Amino acid sequence: TLLLDHQLYLPKEWLKDQERRKKARIPKGIRFQTKPQIAISQLRRTLQAGHVRFDWIVADALYGHDGPFLDALEGLSLRYVISVAGNTRVWPKAYTSEIRPWLGDPRPSAVKTRKAAKTAEAIAAGLPAAAWHVMHLREGSKGPLAFEFSRVRAWAIRGSKPGPPVWLVIRRTLERKAEYTYYVSNADESTPLETLALVGGTRFRVEEFFEESKGALGMTDYEARGWNSWHHHMSLVALAHLFVAQTRRDLKAKVPELTLPMALELVRSAFQRPHLNEDDAIRLTEYHLQRNRTARQSHRKSWLQKNKRTIPEPLL
Repeated sequence: TLLLDHQLYLPKEWLKDQERRKKARIPKGIRFQTKPQIAISQLRRTLQAGHVRFDWIVADALYGHDGPFLDALEGLSLRYVISVAGNTRVWPKAYTSEIRPWLGDPRPSAVKTRKAAKTAEAIAAGLPAAAWHVMHLREGSKGPLAFEFSRVRAWAIRGSKPGPPVWLVIRRTLERKAEYTYYVSNADESTPLETLALVGGTRFRVEEFFEESKGALGMTDYEARGWNSWHHHMSLVALAHLFVAQTRRDLKAKVPELTLPMALELVRSAFQRPHLNEDDAIRLTEYHLQRNRTARQSHRKSWLQKNKRTIPEPLL
């Protein structure tokens, strides 16, 4: 996971304060943008640069709730699997045959079908047992990351009008008192559920980047009070993360469990330091690897004892 772009979000009140803008040296061209609007601007900049191709876009429910953001992704022909809240309403495709087409459009009528719209929570509650499939996404640090998944083809609702056809993907934990997570995706009808499940499960990489950058690379250790200095600091953090991530990538073939903090210790050992040479770094890394293996085995054993069920092999 790498940082491709960054932009400081500023509240509308700050941008209206001319004295504050002057002190922070905020460029004149910077106007208020919501976080979803900033995200779309970043995506467009990256696409225009031409160096990166996006396969899927993932984001949390703040972005899933923003219709213009989803419209913009569709306008850019980008596939997405984005979290939404349980009270998000859609028109299940099963109701389409009962609905008068809206001015000849195959989508349902916003006026005639308001009662047919259902929340994601209501749809999940009405699914039969056969609609759920257990999938083991990968091995986590605290045991298998396995969930039950289901999906329903639906029409999105954008404002008060029908939106495009989407998948409503539902994930629930395996415990008796299950917790639910909901996603919408513009993937076509032929996309396997396994693919949607895997894509939705990759968003943890974003949190992983911030955790690694804050904990090991000083992302939050700045005293910047200006627009340029803040962006300069974040650029340096991004470069540092890229360098350490490449070190981890190069070593992962031999040591798959290598984490970024361990790779960082190896990088540090390459510099002349009085208390950490290369041999010390290797011994320290081996210690952490063994400790992590032991902890992972213990967590996995506890998970299996708690859930008492057979799970398939991991998708990844």
